[in-house]
Order: sequence, then structure tokens, then C-alpha cells
Amino acid sequence: MSHSSRESNLAELREALAQANSELFLTLSERRKLCVKIQEFKESKGRYSHYDPEREKTLFQHFQKDLSELSLRELLAFSLIMEDHAMAMAPGSYPAWSQHTHLAGHKNELFEMINPLLLKISHPNIFSKIHFGPEFEFLKDF
Repeated sequence: MSHSSRESNLAELREALAQANSELFLTLSERRKLCVKIQEFKESKGRYSHYDPEREKTLFQHFQKDLSELSLRELLAFSLIMEDHAMAMAPGSYPAWSQHTHLAGHKNELFEMINPLLLKISHPNIFSKIHFGPEFEFLKDF
């Protein structure tokens, strides 16, 4: 392959990546708007009032194959997006997994910042390492 051919291929790949990034940003914006609309239907009273573990479990099971192919960093990114969007209208209405609110103690492991149900469905072996605090102990058997 000639130098100019490689440069041309590289430019095409970079353009495709830029397009994929644009689509990702648009999708994130659309997702946030949908989350806000959904939250308008929910009661915003009380701690974790927007947290529906049954709904999340169903959603994650639906995407289990895709989720299990993600790296832990990609799962963390998805978990952070969900966390941010879920609390867009009502801070405190959804567990702050990234702040370790669900743990009895933590060791600053990457997996400890990820939504535990997301881990349970995608990486059960890692989920088993989580040490839940009393409020979230039910997730072990959920």
C-alpha cells in the first residue's frame, strides 16, 4: 500500500470516527431529553424515588449480550450516563453508584462505581465481589 493510499484511508477512517462521535453526542442529547420526559411522570418525593430496580433489570437483560461485550470502562461510562440522566430533574432521586452509595466499604475498584444491576447482568463474576451496604443488600438476591 502506498503512502498516499494509507493517508487517504486514514483520512476516511478519521472522518467516519468524527461522524460516529457526532451521532453519539446527538444520541446522548436525545436520551437525556427522553429521561427528563419520563421523570415528569414520576413522583419526585423521597430518596431514590426514580430508582426502579425491576425496570433496570428487565432493560439490562434485554441488552445482556451487548452489555457483556463491553469493557468495564465502557460499562462505567454507560452507568454514569444513566446516573446523570436519571437525576437530571431531581438530584438524589436515583442512587449515585459512582459515589459508592450502595457499598458497605470500598476499595476504589472501577467496578464499584458501576450500577450493580448492570454488573449482575453483564459480568456476574464481578458483581459477586460487591460488598453492599444494608440499604442495597437486597440486590444480591434480586
